[in-house]
Amino acid sequence: MSAYTCSVTVVRDGKRAVVDSSDLVPGDIFELSGSQFKTVPCEALLLEGDCIVNESMLTGESVPESKLAITAVNSRVLQDINMSAHTFSSEVSRHMLFAGTHLVRVRGGRGTYCSSNSTSECAAGRGPATHATAMVLRTGFNTTKGMLVQSILFPKPTSFKFYRDAFRFIGVLALVALVGFVINTVNLHRLSVSASRIVQRAFDLITVAIPPALPACMSIGVAFAASRLGKKGIFTISPSRINVASKVAAVCFDKTGTLTEDGLDLLGICVLSKESEGELVELAPNVEDISEQSDHPLSVLHALATCHSLNLVDNLPVGDPLETKMLEFSKWTIDEDSDELEAASSNQKNAGVKPILVARPPSQMTLSSGDAITENVIGLPVVSRSSHKPVLVLRVFEFSSGLRRSSVVTLALDDPSSICAYVKGAPESIKDICRPETIPANFQSVLDGYTKSGRRVIALAGKQLADLGQSSSNSAVTQLARTSVENQLCFLGFLVFENKIKPETAAVLKELRDAKIRMMMCTGDNALTAVSVARECHLVSTGTRVFVPHFVSSGSNRSDSVFSSEKDSGIFKTNILGLAMPRVCWKDALGSNIELDPSTLEPFATNPLDAVAVRSAADLARSGCYCVAVTGDVFTHLFKQNSEHSDICKRILMRGAVYARMSPEQKADLIERLQEIGYIACFCGDGANDCAALKTADVGISLSEAEASVAAPFTSHTKDIRCVVELLKEGRCSIATSFGCFKFMALYSMIQFTSCCLLYVYNVNLSDGQYLFIDLFTILPIAVCMDRSKPYTRLVPRRPSASLTSKKVLTSLLGNVVLVIAFQVAVFFIVEAQPWYQKPRPDDPSDPDSVPNKCDLSTALFLFSLFQYLFAGIVFNIGPPYRQSAFRNYTYLAVVALLVAFDLWMLLAPVNGFYSLFSIEHTKVGWRFWILGMAVANFVACYVGERFIFPRIAIPLAKTLRLVRWGLLSTYSRLRGSDTNVLYSPFKSAADIEHGGNLYQVEDNWETAGLWSRLGYRRGRKEYKILLEKMAGGSSWH
Repeated sequence: MSAYTCSVTVVRDGKRAVVDSSDLVPGDIFELSGSQFKTVPCEALLLEGDCIVNESMLTGESVPESKLAITAVNSRVLQDINMSAHTFSSEVSRHMLFAGTHLVRVRGGRGTYCSSNSTSECAAGRGPATHATAMVLRTGFNTTKGMLVQSILFPKPTSFKFYRDAFRFIGVLALVALVGFVINTVNLHRLSVSASRIVQRAFDLITVAIPPALPACMSIGVAFAASRLGKKGIFTISPSRINVASKVAAVCFDKTGTLTEDGLDLLGICVLSKESEGELVELAPNVEDISEQSDHPLSVLHALATCHSLNLVDNLPVGDPLETKMLEFSKWTIDEDSDELEAASSNQKNAGVKPILVARPPSQMTLSSGDAITENVIGLPVVSRSSHKPVLVLRVFEFSSGLRRSSVVTLALDDPSSICAYVKGAPESIKDICRPETIPANFQSVLDGYTKSGRRVIALAGKQLADLGQSSSNSAVTQLARTSVENQLCFLGFLVFENKIKPETAAVLKELRDAKIRMMMCTGDNALTAVSVARECHLVSTGTRVFVPHFVSSGSNRSDSVFSSEKDSGIFKTNILGLAMPRVCWKDALGSNIELDPSTLEPFATNPLDAVAVRSAADLARSGCYCVAVTGDVFTHLFKQNSEHSDICKRILMRGAVYARMSPEQKADLIERLQEIGYIACFCGDGANDCAALKTADVGISLSEAEASVAAPFTSHTKDIRCVVELLKEGRCSIATSFGCFKFMALYSMIQFTSCCLLYVYNVNLSDGQYLFIDLFTILPIAVCMDRSKPYTRLVPRRPSASLTSKKVLTSLLGNVVLVIAFQVAVFFIVEAQPWYQKPRPDDPSDPDSVPNKCDLSTALFLFSLFQYLFAGIVFNIGPPYRQSAFRNYTYLAVVALLVAFDLWMLLAPVNGFYSLFSIEHTKVGWRFWILGMAVANFVACYVGERFIFPRIAIPLAKTLRLVRWGLLSTYSRLRGSDTNVLYSPFKSAADIEHGGNLYQVEDNWETAGLWSRLGYRRGRKEYKILLEKMAGGSSWH
């Protein structure tokens, strides 16, 4: 990701010059072939030649991309270039070289810049061989890589309640300091203290009340958590997100490469045969088992060997692993430099048609000298032979995520006029563009059988381009439009792949389920395949029914009106008459007679006379043990019309467990929708199509090592989902540590603030040595070491609080503040009551500022407060269920033991040297034991209060305060003559009450509930929590 510069040969004013890449400007033309650099220094448009580029640093995909030069035929994509966009469309990207990507192979093209006597050849693309050249479009921070670096340097601000409350609490401490400043200023002025000394005391008081080390101590816990994550191969560019991970309530997983292995195993091919009477035959595990119709112009073998975008690098095919498996299965080979390709490129009848590659059958590794070579009507060579001969690939239409298919145009060398098109893609997409009579009768049943068992299915189809084969036009191939190729096809068969689940997946998902964390799968794969994988890895628990969506034409109840939801959603904007919108019906993935109500998602039996189905539907409605699998087009159909479907959208979000056929934009949209109803959402994925969701999520975890993945908050070098559990554990540990450290630092400031205020009564202060020992040798070691506690061994269902203003946190903190202040005040008065006590007086009666800090009062408060600081660190060192016990934090134990021993030694065995250093007076032995006894009593009171009393009185105390507030407001309303017969409500206005009644679904018995019960309700609850409480089965179904 570091800045990269190199020497580049550019063409400026018709002359070549070597410049540094940092001097490139948009519009420069530079050479790629023969260059010394392997990393592209800028974003450029390829003008000549072709390249294979490894874009994994941007996309996360290990498959190299093939880049083609811009030509007159494809120059229309230039109008699609948006220079201000973060990146470019897929059509433009085919011709773009992105900054920071690595050149795997560069080849020169045929002359675009030619002499005047060869203009016709240049126009035909048959000019002399040239260098590969490109034109600079963007440089520096304007490139895709530069924008990525900007997003890392300036990440999206984190809005987390803990950080907001921390600043508010610092404001409260500042207010306390201001009050103390005013009171002590008045007191010091009463003692005739000079103005300069009053100002000095005031600043001392402010720095005591607001400890400067507070932010640092709070961030230490996050730093330790980030360090522990780094040792486990999990790295972050936004450490503050570690605390956010503590509140994650929903996790979305990509499927391929995340829950399942990266690679695919091709189990076989299912084709049509003449003997099968128009139906698909059983799966053929080997290419030799394929039974084809000999008189058919199309060949499944040709489709397997040519319908791909593979390239040769070091004589090895590289590209999409799925396509690599296809080629391996066919046992054919491909070649990019052969006699056939050279003959086709140089033929005068070939108008710019340069075949991309040639595919050879196993027995035809080289062209036999005895083969008869002829030319077809567009000037391409033909080998006459009865068996399979090499096949030329003339055009490639690469995979489109919108169409979900790719295609090629080929020429078989054994047929002078046979130019064919082969298409592969999602079965639903291929079915739509095939001729109905070629679709086998068992198409859907075979497809469902494979997808329900978790297999990935790719459909093959093709057609003979008869008009093209008979055409004498030299530009017939180059002018082919994709739409003319991908229509009226003949269905050929299914390729069946297996994608194995990673060994760690099931165990991790079980741990998340036990912790009551919602889990979802978000994938671009088929819905039934995704459901099957979800069941296999137990993302959907055993016994949970899954319902998949189908579009149904409005006003029709016939079974043939049910369309697969895998189709483009635009098809369903109107029915056949163009009058009505379709509706979505939800059918059981296992095929039972139970559906979900489209408006409420409540189960019902499709046949009221089926007693078994009626009883099962009633049981499902009561238990809530069902979920839905949402497809991308249904998601768009419902969520893009949010005003019309807001209720059903929320129910889908709460019931959705599998989201299939989701585009990258839809994945990010799903995360946003979950965030809207209050979820802190995590997304875990591994590919370029997950980048948008990774950045949108509150906690994004990338399993890719691509540099683009670092734009996600977290990146794991461990390629499985164990990183999710580790991050959540560390997040919970970190937030618990931050809370403990914050309360410790706040209590420390109050202890020292109280000591200073009590000493200021006589214009006395702690000595510099005392301040130094407290801050540097007591507070800092305790704060640092208590932050070293490791996370608990397992995730518990209850998530830690993220609010410093919650009733339990405030009750704990304020309760301990009251106790320490009470004990210090008690010590203050007890000291003054001692017969040996000497009141502090100025050394010079004429100078009120000359009161020495060394006195009985400062000695007693200093020695006593040392134990208060120490015991505060013990009381607030939270252990399970989010952190390991303090007894497992050996560094902390050593520091506490050392400080206890030192404090006891200084209290009970006075040493002149130390007493002089810390300005401590010698006192009677009995009084020292009094201090120790008071310290032990203070510790017992704080410990018992923190562990047993304060948590129990927090809620009643909060209700009491609300009651007092309500009473004051009622009295104020009565004085103003307003209606006094108003029930207590946590809502501030009638609009809030309506909002609470509809959106938050306030309890049905709100009006009849008692006052004390109503005092327990509060505003601002997360919407998803309310929805879960009202949803049958709550959160148990996932």
